[in-house]
Amino acid sequence: MADIELLKPMPDPPLPTDPEEVFDEKAGDTLTAEQYLVNIDFNTKLIPQMNLATAKVTADKNAAAQSAQYAADAADRAEAVDTNVSEQVEEAAAYAASAKASATAAENAQGSIGNLALMYAIALAS
Repeated sequence: MADIELLKPMPDPPLPTDPEEVFDEKAGDTLTAEQYLVNIDFNTKLIPQMNLATAKVTADKNAAAQSAQYAADAADRAEAVDTNVSEQVEEAAAYAASAKASATAAENAQGSIGNLALMYAIALAS
């Protein structure tokens, strides 16, 4: 991991009670530290990193929204398949009931026509 350069603490500010030469020295140190803080720490280091983090968060948010849309679309398709399958099950049940009725009719029919109808009903039920 790269070394992280920490922010430097600000020097003591000049006070009105400081002797003139101490005041001037503190004022110079404070102004130099403020200039470094703004130009180097904020403008060169902090702000670009904040912009990168903001761009990353925005990209992640957009990707999550797209994933949510894909999931919603998949859920809609799954629901449509489920509805279609339910309709096919109902249709198959109707055919099975019809086949059962045909089988019953075939069992009750006389002669070779009855046997043919029975075989047809059995074939439909399979």
